[in-house]
Order: sequence, then C-alpha cells, then structure tokens
Amino acid sequence: MVIQRIQSVYLLIAVILMVVFAFFPALTFELGGREFVYGALEAGKVGATHIDPLMLMLIILISVLALIDIFLYKNLQRQMTVCFVDIIIGIAMLVAICVVAFVQSRRDGIVINAQWSLIFPLLSIIMLMMAHKAMSNDKKKLLDADRLR
Repeated sequence: MVIQRIQSVYLLIAVILMVVFAFFPALTFELGGREFVYGALEAGKVGATHIDPLMLMLIILISVLALIDIFLYKNLQRQMTVCFVDIIIGIAMLVAICVVAFVQSRRDGIVINAQWSLIFPLLSIIMLMMAHKAMSNDKKKLLDADRLR
C-alpha cells in the first residue's frame, strides 16, 4: 500500500485543465466571411453552435479516468496502468484535433486559427506524465524497501 503524495495533485490539476478546456473552442475556421468554431461544447457556425459529442466524450473520459486514478492508490500497478491509458487517450484527442485542422485546411479558402485554449489539454497530458513519473518513483521506493527487509 502506498500513501498518496504529489501524484494526486498532478491528477487533480489534469482534471481541472480538461474541464476548463471543454468550455473553450479549440479551433476557429473562417470561410467567405463566416466564422466557424470547433470545440467540445460549441462547434459549428458562430451563433448556431452545437455540442461536439466525440470531443466532449474524450474530455469526460480523460477527466473521469484521472479522478478514478486518484483513488486507486492502494493498487499502485493499476494506478500506473490507468494513468498510462489516460495519457494515450489525451494524445489521441490532440491528434484528432490536428487531423480535423489538417482536413479542413485542405479545402480552398478556409483560414484556420488555433486558439489559446489548446494549451489546456497539452498541460493536462504533461500533468498526467508527471503523475506517472511520481508513481514510478513510489514503486521504486517500495521495491527498495522490500529489498532491504
């Protein structure tokens, strides 16, 4: 059994960053004087936006897995596995956003602007990586303590 330490703070910060990211658009597109946004809670033409279910589902999945991961401190190996899966899902979400931007940029006359809110999922992935590193350090300390016994 491992006492939770800094990884809980990292995981909580990752959750907060992902929740904040859900409320801001990731990309804006300009086509013929009309502006379109792409985000979790607003996607489509400005003024007539809708929810993007895929991005919202990914944000919720990343946030819920990170919250669950905070409470898995009794099983360090499972906690590390869930954190690693969370990192992979976060990277997949960023790749999906990049693919959307690339596909839209191939169309004629579209100007794509990446928004400042794209920093939130990137920081969230960094926090998840730092949490995984802290868990690895805990595992190493446990193995060292077992070896000394």
